[in-house]
Amino acid sequence: MNRRNFLATTLGLALTSLTTGCQRLWTGDVGLAILAGSLPGQVVQWFQRQPSQTGQVSVVAKDSLLDLYHLLQSWQSEHQANATAANTSASPRTAQWVTQADTWLAPAIQQGLIQAIPTETLTGWVDLPEPWPALVRRNGQGMSDEAGDVWGIPYRWTPLAILYDRRTLGAKADPVRGWADLLHPEWNQRLMLPDDERLVIGLALKALNASANAPDLSAIPELDSFLAQLHRQVRWYSSTHSLKALIVGDAAATVGWLDALRPVALRYRHLELVIPTEGTLASADLWVQPRVAPTPNPMAMDWLTFCLSETFTEQMAIYGQGLTPRHWGAGLANLPPAFQSEAGLVSDTTGLANSEFLWPLIPTVQAQYTQLWQRVRTG
Repeated sequence: MNRRNFLATTLGLALTSLTTGCQRLWTGDVGLAILAGSLPGQVVQWFQRQPSQTGQVSVVAKDSLLDLYHLLQSWQSEHQANATAANTSASPRTAQWVTQADTWLAPAIQQGLIQAIPTETLTGWVDLPEPWPALVRRNGQGMSDEAGDVWGIPYRWTPLAILYDRRTLGAKADPVRGWADLLHPEWNQRLMLPDDERLVIGLALKALNASANAPDLSAIPELDSFLAQLHRQVRWYSSTHSLKALIVGDAAATVGWLDALRPVALRYRHLELVIPTEGTLASADLWVQPRVAPTPNPMAMDWLTFCLSETFTEQMAIYGQGLTPRHWGAGLANLPPAFQSEAGLVSDTTGLANSEFLWPLIPTVQAQYTQLWQRVRTG
């Protein structure tokens, strides 16, 4: 579950030369460094088989966003070392496009690890509805800016969800429907939450029908009380061991990203998965371009156009059951088959329709969130 966890320490990571073991494996016309599980291989194969594509796509998968972030750092470090040594012929061989989540976009921009992506030739970009263009338009400090450059192309997203052991509630109990249900007495000291201040405060804000990006927490007087009650329910905060604790019975409910929770729910039938009806948080997978990558060739740009297309959405629904930007705001009948057939997952689309991304906060507002998080954790 930690593959999407945004580590605060990343903001302070120095550029380091890392042994990645795959820095020079991209030998095709389009090189992809992807998050494992975010892109079915059949989708890449479908793209390559099109008559208009005569080249090859080479792919290396990494287990975590942190590993992919390290790749960006290592390429930049190697490039700087070569520049210092005046060795212009030894630029690192990089992937053309690298998976990163929207929450990693700001530090990647701030550290100069990625470059803006030209969108003028991308068919489908102008038709992309909000919030997608706004999510990836940033200024040079990584902050949202409607006049900023485009720093990533979204291809997939996942909502925050609840996975719980239905046996804990008893046969007559109502099923869990929303974030407020996490306060039920059955979860006392049996709830697992992510060790992430934006996620926990964000779900609390959604429970109170407020924005997960509220600019002034003091304007929401119920927030402190809700978080205090929620904290008393928590067995521990963890972004790495929640699923194991739930499976072995050390916990009765956990909160995490749907793409990590769903395979567990399918395997263990006593576990129930729900997207809260008050609305939830969302995380997007983006294609970013390394700062040291060469100008993309036509096939590389065709790949981005493909990822924005209806065909890509159809292929993802067939092979990966993942949500693409075209599923944002879609009705139940237009969601992938899993969302239509799995009982209780999406009883209606209210929760998905009220999803929010976590936008970067200005320092004074971020300080409010951090101070509140510290108060909650210290009781």
